[in-house]
Amino acid sequence: MNVVLVAIIATLLLGTSLAAAALWPDSEQVQVRDRVDPAGSEILTVRVTDVTPIACSQGAPEAAETQAAPTDPAAEGGCLRVRASLPVGKPVTFTLDHTNSHPVTPREGDQVRVITSSSAESGSANYYFYDYPRSGKMLTIAVVFALIVIFVGRWRGALSLVGVATAVAVLVLFVLPAVLAGKPPILVAVTASVGIMTVVLYLAHGISHRTTAALFGAMFGIVFTAVAGFGVTRWLRFSGIASTEDASLLMSVPGLNMNDLLTATIVIAGLGVLNDITVAQASAVWEMRELNPQASKRRLYQAAMRIGRDHIASSIYTLVFAYAGAMLGVLLLIYTYPRDLIDLITSEQIGQEIVRTLIGAAGLVLSMPVTTALAVLFAREPEAGGAPAADADSALQRAS
Repeated sequence: MNVVLVAIIATLLLGTSLAAAALWPDSEQVQVRDRVDPAGSEILTVRVTDVTPIACSQGAPEAAETQAAPTDPAAEGGCLRVRASLPVGKPVTFTLDHTNSHPVTPREGDQVRVITSSSAESGSANYYFYDYPRSGKMLTIAVVFALIVIFVGRWRGALSLVGVATAVAVLVLFVLPAVLAGKPPILVAVTASVGIMTVVLYLAHGISHRTTAALFGAMFGIVFTAVAGFGVTRWLRFSGIASTEDASLLMSVPGLNMNDLLTATIVIAGLGVLNDITVAQASAVWEMRELNPQASKRRLYQAAMRIGRDHIASSIYTLVFAYAGAMLGVLLLIYTYPRDLIDLITSEQIGQEIVRTLIGAAGLVLSMPVTTALAVLFAREPEAGGAPAADADSALQRAS
């Protein structure tokens, strides 16, 4: 490790730290609402003791303990009356409407989560189904995933998990509070992304010129995505509000720049694939340099670009299908609207996802030649008198 590399790493860490310090939110500035809006409400976990099918017309409140579920008098047996017990206190009763868009069928012995809402007039409580408790099962899935990664990836896999934990910590402890505190979402996203990539890349792949080349290529992709996202979202006059969740967020955090938040999501969403392609390109250059130490920088660059183009194609598919899968439900809903195709894909709800994909893919594509050029520049050439291995040149020809 030479002095230049140490200076580069130190400068990156110092610059990122200073930016994070400038954007770090004051806890008093973070705009958060109560966990449950209505006064006197709380979320409880109860155990189901009895489930009885009933007609939805029978789902009226009983002794102020039953939820007034959406009713459909024409549907007989379309609802469930659920009785459950609290850990401490009297049993509760609520009704589930099986004719609406959220059918839930708890069984006797199941644990469910309910929202309790106190009535100001009577002083009693009404109970509403909220969700199933999943913390234990989700933890099990996470542990199994970690074991699979460590079993296959060994030490590298373990380090990658540490990198993932670091990324999640940055998002939860810095990005979310900073945005809620009114800090510029794009600057927050870029700062967090550079910090995450610096830690993750050096942690998973070691401190080397190869990793530094990949990091610089990734940083170029991050900056390009932020600049392009800022310009394109304004050029298309996106409001940043494409769903009820977006509208609810703006109501909860007045003054939040939803357009900049949209750009921030584009920056953060592309980090994973950006990491993948920049590391792969830097590694390809180093391997080919090792196979043919005598290859010129131009020839090395051309060979690596041919490898990168194949990788780019598969990476773009990854981005497109990831976005399409994530919004499949929205696509199905909008497809049912009586609107022509052009009108649909240019609407803000669909247009945002298309722009996310295109800008993210553009940043990915452009980061590949930049990373390749940096890797070729950083890769050490052989000393005078060095000779390539017997089959190195043929290997490079095949890569070309």
